[in-house]
Amino acid sequence: MQHILKRADVILMAFCTGLIVANIYYCQPLVILVAKEFKLTESTAGSIAYLTQAGYAIGLFLLVPLGDMFERKKQILVITTLAIVSLLIAGFSHSFLVLAIASVLIGACSIVPQLILPLTASLSDDESRGHNIGIVMSGLLVGILASRAISGIVGDLLGWRAMFRLLRPFVLC
Repeated sequence: MQHILKRADVILMAFCTGLIVANIYYCQPLVILVAKEFKLTESTAGSIAYLTQAGYAIGLFLLVPLGDMFERKKQILVITTLAIVSLLIAGFSHSFLVLAIASVLIGACSIVPQLILPLTASLSDDESRGHNIGIVMSGLLVGILASRAISGIVGDLLGWRAMFRLLRPFVLC
């Protein structure tokens, strides 16, 4: 049975996709602040950026294929919940090791857009499938592009931890 997505559903999916993919890039402008707090060199603190990317690669390899085995909606909810927990762990971490581990988990849980996109395609009718996927992809790209600017501003105003803590308990897409 083919479902027809409402415009509001597609916009929500785009919003969630952008929010979740942004998790991969939040840490990049915050490296200097992290280095200062943990009294590390910037290059050592910068390892959280590649650890997040490594986690993302692990998630792509291990978690995305599960979307073909399990119901995508449940998988999206579970992984998004794990992403929120990982972000909160990062935001409340009191050692660089905990932040580094949380960074890998954040990356691994940021694969949800790769689950939302096929879900969008499968829930769309033939006439609107391309349009709906385009809207969700736009959300993904906005999330990538806006994440660094937003996290830099939030980091300057509220500290690096705020970006990881900000709205997390309320954002379960």
